[in-house]
Amino acid sequence: MKIKIEKIIEAAEIGSKVLKKYFGKKLEVVEKSSPADFKTVADEESEEKILKILEKEFSDFSILTEEKGFRDKNSKYTFVIDPLDGTSNFVLGIPNFSVSIGLFKNNKGIAGVVVNPILKEVYFAQSGKGAFLNGRRIKVSRESDIKKATIGYDCDYGYYLNKNLRRILEKLEEKKVKRFMVNMSPALELCRVATGRMEGFINNANEIYDFAAGKLIVKEAGGIITNFKGEQEINERNNVFLAANNVNINQELLEIMSVF
Repeated sequence: MKIKIEKIIEAAEIGSKVLKKYFGKKLEVVEKSSPADFKTVADEESEEKILKILEKEFSDFSILTEEKGFRDKNSKYTFVIDPLDGTSNFVLGIPNFSVSIGLFKNNKGIAGVVVNPILKEVYFAQSGKGAFLNGRRIKVSRESDIKKATIGYDCDYGYYLNKNLRRILEKLEEKKVKRFMVNMSPALELCRVATGRMEGFINNANEIYDFAAGKLIVKEAGGIITNFKGEQEINERNNVFLAANNVNINQELLEIMSVF
């Protein structure tokens, strides 16, 4: 089946316009599972606009959204939508957030779009067709030295201040990594690996909405995705993984994550 990536891009861009409209305004925050997990009217309106386009164009596809949950159409195709990846940044006025739309065929990612509203960056990829930023093909960095690498990290809400993160930081210090970042927008972090701006990203149990699109974009840009044992994923919905630009950086990250 031919997937119209243009329609997925259109949906993501419509959602990003909603976010840009609300960015910088004081919004009511509605807590979900914890004080760190919340939503705003921007999340909800962005999701509504995205769904309006996707449900019209891909009416037979199942849809999993962060705010409304799973709409089961008994299809082998499932859209996974994060209408606002980086809600904490958004609310704090930090312009590091995005709209992310991934498409799975069973357990394999086949299309992904991530839009950064503030920088007007549109990342997209389809399986076997390469990765692109604003229409131009992108490739991962060629850097193989961990001491010259920038590594990102993100995780489930319960991991930020626990001993696991402290142990990772100790390992990174031992490796003398050039820079370590926790920017709290996994979709954008993965896209930065895909563009060569970063060499690696550690995803430690984030939700599927956060990486459904970005993971494919990294792979189509020539990057490597493995689990924490260095094995290729069987199920690409796996939420514990490493993204790296090449095997050398992947091996260094595996050694760092050997603490688990």
